[in-house]
Amino acid sequence: QLSILWRPELNNLLEINGLPKYKAKSKDFVIHKIAEKVDVEVLKPQISNELFERDYTTISQRIAEYKMSRKAAKK
Repeated sequence: QLSILWRPELNNLLEINGLPKYKAKSKDFVIHKIAEKVDVEVLKPQISNELFERDYTTISQRIAEYKMSRKAAKK
């Protein structure tokens, strides 16, 4: 179920669960770390909430902002 989340939503789950941001890591790496460190019974409602709160009208802007912040962090 984690793979259907967008990277900003995965970042929300990292923050909620007190995990590092893993900014320089891939989406697959982040998914693996979340699955490894957070109990599935805790994770299920969090995933549902992220999907319920998903805003399709602003996602392109959020993704663009995320990519810009990653580029700036690499410099």
